[in-house]
Amino acid sequence: MNVDPKFTKEIQEWLNQEPFPLDSASAGASLLLRIAPRNQAYARFLSLSLQRPEAIIDKIVYELKQHLKYRLDGLTLDEVNLLDKEVIPSAEKLLDNGKPAADDDALLLDTENKPVIPLQVNISDDSEKPCFVRQLGRREDHDKLPEEVQQLWVDNGNLYKDIKALFEELKAMNDLPSCQRYDKLQLLASMDAKYFKQMAAYDEAVVDTTTPTTPSTENTETTLDNSVNSARSYLSKNQSKLATLKLAVEGEGASDSDRAAFTDLLAKMQQRVDTIRKAGAVIGDDLRTSLVALGLSFDDKQENTTESETAE
Repeated sequence: MNVDPKFTKEIQEWLNQEPFPLDSASAGASLLLRIAPRNQAYARFLSLSLQRPEAIIDKIVYELKQHLKYRLDGLTLDEVNLLDKEVIPSAEKLLDNGKPAADDDALLLDTENKPVIPLQVNISDDSEKPCFVRQLGRREDHDKLPEEVQQLWVDNGNLYKDIKALFEELKAMNDLPSCQRYDKLQLLASMDAKYFKQMAAYDEAVVDTTTPTTPSTENTETTLDNSVNSARSYLSKNQSKLATLKLAVEGEGASDSDRAAFTDLLAKMQQRVDTIRKAGAVIGDDLRTSLVALGLSFDDKQENTTESETAE
């Protein structure tokens, strides 16, 4: 059944008239009856709205807001009721089947020779009543799986607790109609789906048995040449800019921004000089003299000292 957008708009328009005039109570009650024609409580709302609107209008507002939530999501009341009937048993089955064991749990074998661990846990710090669950064992090759796949196991362990807490909360609201539990039902459905999706991804993950390849000497040399060429280009492009900044910071009235810009560019150019020298490449005498005059260092002792200080 498709949601009637015009009817949804009528509900929105009625709710948008806040503060709600008392003479609109009967119109609001009529909207409720259109949503659920056989609802006897809504029939009483309509009767009371004609006699004592001040006594019922707040209740009408509350009920219409509950219905508007799921209608804006494109659902009808029948579909919300169906969601209630489907998601609760699904979550109950998930909880009955157990949750993932923690890394340091000692596993036992059940009657089907599946690794499990009987555990007594408190779902929340405020709960004094323990909950007994059966934890499912991890894969034997768990430690060989990629870190992101191993993390799915940890995440599902935490998600299990959240599902359990929300499930118990919904059970306590069992006497309320589905529309009033819609937000929590929708959340439980998404958590339930996420749990099974992550568990499926964990179960289906394949351990990578390929041996990492070592970069060839040719590739390494090519990468090194590219780094040196890039460093040379950077020095050439920024030499005049550094000279201009140096004059600015040495002159009267130098600003903090000029000093910061000079220091930053000097450090970046020094990195390029170090890259070229560590690669064993040569910097021409003329360029070297110009760079030294701008404050760049070609002193091996100073370079080694800087590296030692960085290491400390």
